[in-house]
Amino acid sequence: MKFNQERDFTSHTIRAYSPGTISITLPADLEADTPKPVEVKTLDRSCIVSPKQLIEDWAPNSLGDLLAEHLREILALEPEVVLLGTGATLDFPAAEILAELTTRQIGVEVMDTAAACRTYNILMHEGRQVVAGIMLGA
Repeated sequence: MKFNQERDFTSHTIRAYSPGTISITLPADLEADTPKPVEVKTLDRSCIVSPKQLIEDWAPNSLGDLLAEHLREILALEPEVVLLGTGATLDFPAAEILAELTTRQIGVEVMDTAAACRTYNILMHEGRQVVAGIMLGA
């Protein structure tokens, strides 16, 4: 069976993740007169990524740093689904931290960062309004 890699040149796509770094393919300018090479940004700090926006310096480095107020940056992007990547291992935040998301009936999935990166790409390619809060610390 032949598989074709699906590409979306108009959205932020997570290209690679390894503990401590994440590489994100930036949206191409399809209106440009001359084609430009694909641009990839590699970050070594926590970030928020959605199909149309990248926030490069998200305050919580690890789950222990996460506060409910940090999720307001995610809420501002009007997500349908929020993925929280908690670092190298899966760990769950206190229910109070996620309360505003659940009150607004926004889907929340907490997973290790590698799984959050994979899931983000799948949901983004499905056209879902997904936002991932990626924590790179331990």
